[in-house]
Amino acid sequence: MDSDLTKALTALGGLLVISFIAILLALPAPRAEAAETYTGTGDGYYAPITVEVGISEGKIVSIRVTEHEDTPGLADSAIDTTIQRIIDAQNTDVDAVSGATFTSFGVMDAVDEALAKAGL
Repeated sequence: MDSDLTKALTALGGLLVISFIAILLALPAPRAEAAETYTGTGDGYYAPITVEVGISEGKIVSIRVTEHEDTPGLADSAIDTTIQRIIDAQNTDVDAVSGATFTSFGVMDAVDEALAKAGL
């Protein structure tokens, strides 16, 4: 086989391996299952927001809003963002979503209540 072709194939193989590793590292980590769940309620813009917080080994592993009456679309995006911020920070001391401050605070307060019930 031609040495230039061998070099090119070796380089291509190396790039494929590196690409595969990069893809694997970019995949999200599997979610931990909650050992315990606690509920909490906070005041949203229009009505209370109720959440279910999953706890495992003292860490927040999931937050699910079970009830809210804030503006669909606007509130849903703010809820998702606030939940992700809380899980990433492992506490509710996070920034509110601009334009949906009351909804964000409602989620934070609901999670605080759930965490208090969990003794955290």
